[in-house]
Amino acid sequence: MKKYLKESFFRGKSVVVTGGSGYIGSALINKLQKYNCKIIRTSRTTLIPIDGVQDKILDLASKESWIEIVSTADFIFHLAGNTSIAFAEENIDDSLLANLLPIANLVYASKKLKLSPRVIYASTATVYGMTDLHPVSEEVMPRPVSIYDLHKLHVEQHLTIASNQGFLSAKSLRLTNVYGPSLSESGSKDRGILSKITQACMQGDTIKAYGGGDYLRDYIYIDDVVDAFLCACISDTADTVINVASGVGTTVKEVFKMISDEVAKNKGVHCNIKDTDWPENINIIEKRNFIASNNKLKSMLGWKVNVPLKAGIQRLVKHYS
Repeated sequence: MKKYLKESFFRGKSVVVTGGSGYIGSALINKLQKYNCKIIRTSRTTLIPIDGVQDKILDLASKESWIEIVSTADFIFHLAGNTSIAFAEENIDDSLLANLLPIANLVYASKKLKLSPRVIYASTATVYGMTDLHPVSEEVMPRPVSIYDLHKLHVEQHLTIASNQGFLSAKSLRLTNVYGPSLSESGSKDRGILSKITQACMQGDTIKAYGGGDYLRDYIYIDDVVDAFLCACISDTADTVINVASGVGTTVKEVFKMISDEVAKNKGVHCNIKDTDWPENINIIEKRNFIASNNKLKSMLGWKVNVPLKAGIQRLVKHYS
């Protein structure tokens, strides 16, 4: 996307990022700082200050917090909430409240204030469930197989209904496997896997490839994800759900080997990759094969994959070296 399009679109606007201290949120804010906009970062606790970024301590489960956000925001990037499949399975009520209640209160605030903010929501491609055909387009019916994905789909549907009724203008971005260095590490044990594998390789640890690692994933570099958020915000498309993906499938074992080889080349440290049985009680979604279509995203303002997997792995290893 042309840089001037971003500059002119965001210039002078008020942009709220919930979850702004997280893995994707911190990278998004870092990019937004290049544009002349007012950036507001929300959190439940005090954060380390960032020049040019205003922090607000807000409880997103509170209607009053969303009244404050909607009354000042032109654009809302909503990335806060539970990001762990395991946490959702073990803490259904907490996960439900963390993901759904903020959206209900966002819609409430938009109705009450008679404002229609533009909202970009971080969803997940795992809402599609166990798919047989690839690549998977947005026309494929989601069939969640985890509580986490069920909650994510509920949020998408809530936002779609509110958008159709004119209370706000929302797009849900279904992210595939996001990887790459950011200003903040993922806070969930079952996220940021490639970063964890990279650091383990640098220690010479043995890497476990569960189930032989012969299952496909669609890896997308974080800079391309951030650009997708910006494109989705700028675009006037009526589409309410959009895949954010590379459109290329790579087995887990292949990508582990790419990391191992890159670490060996750069650091002289060698690690082994060991086929390992799946842990007990693993969710079936972890055993999927998945590749997503990114055709819809590519039609939006010239978005494209700028960082293919090999280059992304090189950047990832360099970051931790």
